Amino acid sequence: MEAREALLTRRSIRRYKPDPISEEDLKEILEAGLSAPSAVNMQHWYFVAVQSPEALDEVKAVMGGVAEKFQSVLEERFSRNPEQIGITNRFLTTLGGAPVCVLAFFLKPDYPDRDGAMQSVSAALENLLLAAWDKGIGSCWLSAPQRMGFGPALRERFAPDKGEFVAMVTLGYPDQAPKMPPRRDGRYTIV
Repeated sequence: MEAREALLTRRSIRRYKPDPISEEDLKEILEAGLSAPSAVNMQHWYFVAVQSPEALDEVKAVMGGVAEKFQSVLEERFSRNPEQIGITNRFLTTLGGAPVCVLAFFLKPDYPDRDGAMQSVSAALENLLLAAWDKGIGSCWLSAPQRMGFGPALRERFAPDKGEFVAMVTLGYPDQAPKMPPRRDGRYTIV
């Protein structure tokens, strides 16, 4: 897949087929994440790829708490589309049936340039999303666990010595083909 095609066709997938992702593909996706640019080449990221059914159940248990706490945010955001609240809650609690969930952490507990570290991990996550899509593997980037304060629970269980939890990405073969949401005008200027 050409880079531009990957950039313009990748969508957030919230419903997956149960088909497993091969270890080779998963490693290539993770390694693409590790190839991202980073502030002063610190390579601030650490990934945990969760794929065993037992470990995925632990993630889903945490996500049940996330969904409960996230309810008021969803009600405000989707006040005109209340059906989206239930759809989002189902995704949060089931991860859409994704066979893999990647948890992203800061590699160290404390970086003096936290903003640079966050941008670096975010760049690695975007690389991961695009590398997955290049293989026909869908993804969804989830910030809700961190936003709702569940990062410490995920860190304690999956990466206790790897610093702060940043975000989660589900991975799997898509069982849906979402359309691109409308793009908003006026989001850049050329000077």
